[in-house]
Amino acid sequence: MQAFTLPEFYMPYPARLNPNLERTRAHTMAWARDMGMLDSPKPDGGVVWTEDQLARMDYALMCAYTHPDCDGPMLDVITDWYVWVFFFDDHFLEHFKYSRDLKGAKAYLDHLELFMSDDPPEPTNPAEVGLKDLWARTVPAMSTGWRDRFVTSTHNLMIESMWELNNINIGRIANPIEYVQMRRRVGGAPWSANLVEFACDAEVPDRVAHTRPLKVLSDTFSDAVHLRNDLFSYQREVQEEGENSNAVLVFEKFFDIETQDAAELVNDLLTSRVQQFENTALTEIPALSAVHQLMPDELAKVAGYAKGLQDWQAGGHEWHARS
Repeated sequence: MQAFTLPEFYMPYPARLNPNLERTRAHTMAWARDMGMLDSPKPDGGVVWTEDQLARMDYALMCAYTHPDCDGPMLDVITDWYVWVFFFDDHFLEHFKYSRDLKGAKAYLDHLELFMSDDPPEPTNPAEVGLKDLWARTVPAMSTGWRDRFVTSTHNLMIESMWELNNINIGRIANPIEYVQMRRRVGGAPWSANLVEFACDAEVPDRVAHTRPLKVLSDTFSDAVHLRNDLFSYQREVQEEGENSNAVLVFEKFFDIETQDAAELVNDLLTSRVQQFENTALTEIPALSAVHQLMPDELAKVAGYAKGLQDWQAGGHEWHARS
């Protein structure tokens, strides 16, 4: 039974579909099989993913919506990254969250980080195999500055897993301010924003990457992606998987209100973040060029990045609605 009725979303951008969807669907299924993701055992029997489960999740469709303009080979790589991150999340869930194994979880994550290097060890599980493969296919095309940012955001994804596991272990639900701040810092959206730079050939110049306008652009994008995901995923995450890292649950418990009212509040916050993203993209990003005297090619990269984040939000919403 549905926990609440989805609110009316503010959606200023239309979603577009990449024409390379079908080739990427075939590629990614074969890639996941080659990485060992489709026969990775769960501790209590069975496997983490079956081929049918991966087909139903349809991450190729998600990436075809969130990256509508890249060519076929690039869409393949981007989709492989998302298959990897969702497999990592489910693998971690089965092996450590359900058992509340904090010590094992930390050792697992520490070893996984070794594969974000030019000289990784031999992999011992499909998450490590996949990360090793993707690192070699992605990093050589990008600068040292981008690589440092991507290592940080991937590391933070792993920290989020530990933060969530700690909260589950002690039965703690974060307050709304902590929740938004932590999700912005260690959630998946900053990682997605880094991949937008790669997919769109729109690497942000190092000299403006940490300026306020680009930070606001990234933060509002991150907030919007996470809040939207929480609205669509509440039933699966909270009611089926026992997660407590979901904005609807956070608002529900903190304000002591009904689930429907909490969902409406989360949607109000989501709308405000999308509107601030729009305002920043239209007013502060153009001014950045004058302040920092960006060259035309640098300005084009920044504009391409902002457009890529815009496309991601529109496409991410469409995928959630269809998935």
